[in-house]
Amino acid sequence: MQTNAHDALFKAAFSQVEHAAGELRQALPPELSSRINFADLRLCPGSFVDEALKERQSDLLFSTSMGEARVLLYLLFEHQSTVEPLMAFRLLRYMVRIWEHHLAEQPGAKRLPAIVPVVLHHSERGWASGTSLEELLDLDEGARVAVGEHVPRFRFVLDDLSQEADEALKARRMSAFSRLVLWCLRHAREPEELLARLGKWLDLMNDVRRAPNGAEALRTIWRYILATNERDEADEVLQRLLAAAGESWKEEIVSAADQLVERGRQEGLREGLREGLQQGRRHMLLRQLGARFGALPDAAVAQINAADIAELDRWSERVLTAPTLADVLSEP
Repeated sequence: MQTNAHDALFKAAFSQVEHAAGELRQALPPELSSRINFADLRLCPGSFVDEALKERQSDLLFSTSMGEARVLLYLLFEHQSTVEPLMAFRLLRYMVRIWEHHLAEQPGAKRLPAIVPVVLHHSERGWASGTSLEELLDLDEGARVAVGEHVPRFRFVLDDLSQEADEALKARRMSAFSRLVLWCLRHAREPEELLARLGKWLDLMNDVRRAPNGAEALRTIWRYILATNERDEADEVLQRLLAAAGESWKEEIVSAADQLVERGRQEGLREGLREGLQQGRRHMLLRQLGARFGALPDAAVAQINAADIAELDRWSERVLTAPTLADVLSEP
């Protein structure tokens, strides 16, 4: 599974303030959320995670108003299979970097903006560690009370997807795309489960499809599912995805697969995945031609199996309109 697929999906959704606002409203305590002006939410540039941890963590920083003050909401996505017991300490480092960046941008500032850290987490067993910096201090309870306000103290907000049922995710008061993204992240470590449950989420996918830019949003979802399932045979995954989603989604899924293949050419994606997705296109075209023209001659099957992606694209466009098999497979 490619960790950068998690990062790409997370940022595709939550770098858009309308989707981020829904996630933050859901995660933050009601008494805090009610004071925040989400209509004023703005994405801030930059990433503040440790360079060595960027394969396991993704972050987004937002600025908004709370009364007369500007506050910062820091959303950290943890996409690793284990729980990090020192998460509060890591967040403290990231928060200090944010403040340092703020002071570099405003060298005359005498006060610092409040930062509210939010961790979006999904692991196999769920979060099983503390959420406050205080809990990390090597002190007994009496000593912890005694040092009290003399040491740094904060508690991060935790949104643990690992413990949330599909029904609860679907019921969240968020955009349809955001809920789909969280569902994908929830089952990213269980690709069999994700494919098996896909049918129950098609109504939400239809909602996304009808929304502005819905087609591209769905391609993001399909690309993620294909990319995170690459441990299986890519051709098999593509066929299973098409079978689970149904005929009405074929064009969008194939488009997402093509984009993944093209991105692989540009980014050095594993050759086996590229070939697997291309083989999936061949199988699909063979089925379409068989349904239209009956049993195919061996020469036509061999021609399709030897075709490159450009030829497969050209022939796929002709399947419904060409009067004969020869017309489909003719030269341009």
